[in-house]
Amino acid sequence: MHEIFLKTVNSTNTYAKENITSIKTPCLITADEQTAGRGRRGNSFFSPKNTGLYMTVVFSSPENCELLTPAAAVAVCHVLKNHGTQPQIKWVNDVFMNGRKVCGILTERFSCGQNSFIALGVGINLTTESFPENLPAAGSINLECDKAELAREIAQKILEYAENPDDESVVSEYRKFLFVLGKNITYSKNNVEYSAVVNDINEQCNLIVTRTDGTRDILSSGEISIKI
Repeated sequence: MHEIFLKTVNSTNTYAKENITSIKTPCLITADEQTAGRGRRGNSFFSPKNTGLYMTVVFSSPENCELLTPAAAVAVCHVLKNHGTQPQIKWVNDVFMNGRKVCGILTERFSCGQNSFIALGVGINLTTESFPENLPAAGSINLECDKAELAREIAQKILEYAENPDDESVVSEYRKFLFVLGKNITYSKNNVEYSAVVNDINEQCNLIVTRTDGTRDILSSGEISIKI
């Protein structure tokens, strides 16, 4: 696995996509700071200097990449757990700790010529102490560690899955870390908001829920809010 370290970058995912012709894959790209970190659904990812792990693993896209994002969440959780923490997953791919979001994951598939690639970005708040007011759920792991080694551990686990994308253990491992099972949630579908209880996940890690009127629904994407 090749490695690229950047002191400052707009986004490690953006860098990977813009420079793919000169990058030898698989490659781990890390940065001390992102000035325009990106998250899912067009959201930004707060990436202040020196306090977080900001990384992208770029590699040739497997034919089946359906479970890449859940697999990445599982990879992050396993590595963080090995470092003495207790991470959990909020569907779809946010990693939480002590009720706060400490990690975001962004998976992007893109093409260059005849080849397809994956840029899989991971941002972890390691020691960040203050967050913008528009991020009330954000938190930090408060973990002092060798960031370069932590990034390599996560990247290696992600690449192991990419080499074996039909690994059925991903779903069971994802379920173990998922903390929304049995929870009451709200979600929007076709601009209509629903209340439901989470029953389980299926083989694609889609969320199986039952609405208050008894209707069963399967969520493949989107955001959910947990009722307290």
